[in-house]
Amino acid sequence: MPRRILVVALLMGLSACAGFSLKHKAPPVVEAPPPPQAAPKPAEGLWAMLDPGCAKPSEVDIRAWPHCASPFWISGDKATVILAANSARWPIHDVSYYADVSLTPGVPLIAQVGTPKDGYLFLALTNLAEDDRGRLVGALGAAVSCPKPRDGGLIIKPSLNGCDLESLETLRAAAEVALRDRSALTQVAWIAAGNPKPANP
Repeated sequence: MPRRILVVALLMGLSACAGFSLKHKAPPVVEAPPPPQAAPKPAEGLWAMLDPGCAKPSEVDIRAWPHCASPFWISGDKATVILAANSARWPIHDVSYYADVSLTPGVPLIAQVGTPKDGYLFLALTNLAEDDRGRLVGALGAAVSCPKPRDGGLIIKPSLNGCDLESLETLRAAAEVALRDRSALTQVAWIAAGNPKPANP
C-alpha cells in the first residue's frame, strides 16, 4: 500500500511539473508594431508665408497682399514661388522658382523643398492645422540648419543648409533646435484653391 501511494504521488508530481513546464514555455504573444503614420497632404492651391506678426490675407488677389506675406502655390508634390508677387505689375513671367515638395512624418514634421540641381531647404513644422478632409492647411515653421561636420569634412554643393546628406535622426534633432525660438517662427497658411494666373491686362 505505501508503494502504491508513492507511485500515485510521483505521477501527480510529474503531471504538475509537465503542466508548469508547458505553461512557462509557451511562446510570448508579440504584438505587431503600429504602421507608421503618414504625413498629411498639403491642400493644393494658394498659400501664404507670413512674417511674425503678419496677418493672414483674406484676398485671393496677391497684388493686394502686404509685403510681410509671400505667396506660393502647391500642386501635388510641386511648389511655385513668384517674385514681386504683390507688385501691381506682376505677370506670370515673374515665376521665379519651381520646387519639389515632400513631407517626412514624425515630430516635428519636416518639409523638404528644392531640386536636385539647386539643393534643398528643410523646414521644421509644428502647430499643424488640418481641414475636415485631413489636408494640411496651416503650420508654424522654421528653416533647419544642420551642424557642420566635426571632422572638418566639406559640404558638397548644392547643399543649402548642410542637411542634404544627413541622416533622418540628425535632421530631426536639428529641426527640434530650429523650433525652440517660438517668437521667430514663420506661419504658413492655405488661402484658396487655384493656380497662378497672369494679371488681367
